[in-house]
Amino acid sequence: MRAIYTCLLYCLTGILAVSCQKKNDKTIISQPGDYSAIDQILTDSVPSVFGGKCFAVLHINGQPAYSRSFGGYTGDTRLLIASCTKWLSAAVLMRLADEGKINLTDTAGKYLPILTANGKGKITIAQLFSHTSGFPGNSQQGYESDAFTTLEAAVNNIARNVPLQSTPGTTFNYGGVSMQVAGRICEVVSGKDWKTLAAEKIFRPCGMNNTDYGLTANPLIGGGARSTANDYMKFLNMLLQKGVASNGTRVLSAAAIAAMEQGYTGLTTVAYCPYPLVWLNTTQFYGIGNWRDFTGAGGTLIENSSPGAFGSHPWINHEKNITGMIFTFLPDGYLTTAPTCLKIRKALR
Repeated sequence: MRAIYTCLLYCLTGILAVSCQKKNDKTIISQPGDYSAIDQILTDSVPSVFGGKCFAVLHINGQPAYSRSFGGYTGDTRLLIASCTKWLSAAVLMRLADEGKINLTDTAGKYLPILTANGKGKITIAQLFSHTSGFPGNSQQGYESDAFTTLEAAVNNIARNVPLQSTPGTTFNYGGVSMQVAGRICEVVSGKDWKTLAAEKIFRPCGMNNTDYGLTANPLIGGGARSTANDYMKFLNMLLQKGVASNGTRVLSAAAIAAMEQGYTGLTTVAYCPYPLVWLNTTQFYGIGNWRDFTGAGGTLIENSSPGAFGSHPWINHEKNITGMIFTFLPDGYLTTAPTCLKIRKALR
């Protein structure tokens, strides 16, 4: 979630502005319930913390329950979502696993000989997507976020020029480098470019017509998607329904989702984590592209999420069958908005 999107941000700032007028604040309640605590948290926080711009939405059992808009934001407002992308990308990866094209235990060198040639071939695909690969989170050269190259060229440069900082599987180091490598593996095994793959395997089957990875030939696998709250809720509901989209399409197997939601960090030390570790109540705090940030007895997953650097915050509460998203856009906003989002999640629990 570090601010590695400067070039894209500057290019898009002018078209992301939304009018902030009180008359656009609108609350819709679609299922009976007491949402007064949520209303109060948003009333207290959005004007001062979110710059007056936010769309908050909750679904229960896959159906709309509550939404509130501020500053002209609606469920169809389309913005860069930064690391909320990681969950989407993980689903693309798991769709290929469902199809038998890859396995999470496969080594990266099996598909990218250039990694083997540079002493990095033994990293597993699971390690690439759980930030435990041994790579730094982000490269000093910025290969992973270079909008003027291709994904293939970026990964070749990572293989040649970005040294491992630790033995694969021993250290959690959050960032985009390893996911870029995994994205290239997906291209190789499928014979399709990443953007085509994501649209074909996840976005279209879920009915996510306003979600993509932008224009660059080097899409940020861990942070470059553009989406809307309405689109992202379709994705969350698909996950909650064990891989079946609201339109009835089977997108992922239940086994693939279970593998995504499994913990992969229990035996690692933390080199870099974007959150204060006290916010995480388990050592198994990260799966495949999503945070396992609230667990119960025996490590049972209660809530998982994938917040982004610009403040947007999607999550699933598995105990209560709630999916939710706080959708906004603030440069480097994740630590600013996270306390509000976590307070809402706690109130719902």
